[in-house]
Amino acid sequence: MRVFCVWLCFLLTACQDEAPRIYGTVERDRLTLTAPVGELIAATYVTEGQRVQAGDLLLELDATAAQARVAQRQGELIRASAQLEEITKGARDEELARAQALLTSTQATLEEAANRYERVLRLFNTKVLTEADLDSARAVKITAQAARDRASESLRELVNGARGEQVTQAKAAVDIANAQLTLEQKGLSDLQLRAARAAVVDNLPWHTGDRVTAGTQLISLLMVEKPYVRVYLPSRYLTQVKAGSVLDIWVDGQSIAIPGRVRAIRSQPAYTPYYALNERDRSRLMYLCDIELPESSELPTGLAVEVGMPK
Repeated sequence: MRVFCVWLCFLLTACQDEAPRIYGTVERDRLTLTAPVGELIAATYVTEGQRVQAGDLLLELDATAAQARVAQRQGELIRASAQLEEITKGARDEELARAQALLTSTQATLEEAANRYERVLRLFNTKVLTEADLDSARAVKITAQAARDRASESLRELVNGARGEQVTQAKAAVDIANAQLTLEQKGLSDLQLRAARAAVVDNLPWHTGDRVTAGTQLISLLMVEKPYVRVYLPSRYLTQVKAGSVLDIWVDGQSIAIPGRVRAIRSQPAYTPYYALNERDRSRLMYLCDIELPESSELPTGLAVEVGMPK
């Protein structure tokens, strides 16, 4: 009888020394890839459960329309660049020669018109010609002089080249065309959905040939790195468990605990707001808590575990 009492006392002491535990599950951050535009799914390169690395091609949307837009923007950029080059280079030698020849021709026409006007004026003074003849000769002379001035200004414009404002506008047109091309190229590359991190394909609801709308979830990934345990922490442990605290994590079938570091504890309770509860009910509040696992941990997502709490 005395031996039984000693054994019972030992068990009670052991039970009192054992740290309390709460239940949680292993989680990993989820990456969701959505459709940037409404298009057909051209190809699917992965399956559910497949492990992928950063940069791996997962799924591709039809790029026919996007490629056409890129080609259009490339043409606009070529045209804008050619216009800028034409403005900055100035006139060709042939254009200068043609303008010079036109100026010479108009100068000769003006000289002839001026000589004719002088002859008409002398004959008018001697009463041989009428005033109408004099007015006609004067009009021809003025017209020839205007043509000479116009040819002279055209030649000077070609020699001086484009104005600074015109060059600025042409450069701005090139910048706009280049930006539009970059935007369309970005849209084209977005049609190829790639993994941003090492992950496991968790959900693939669509298949090749399906037409999806913009914003549709195409692929859901679970990150391989940085697993963590998510638990609901009772309010009575808030004064003992803080961000950075190390807690033991127990897995069924394993005799050695895995150390985990508390990453974050939500500031708001997960259940009924505290201000709607009395003192007794407030002790039942739960706070969502994430506990980081070691990088080497390969526990499967969703596995139920136990987390040891401070005594």
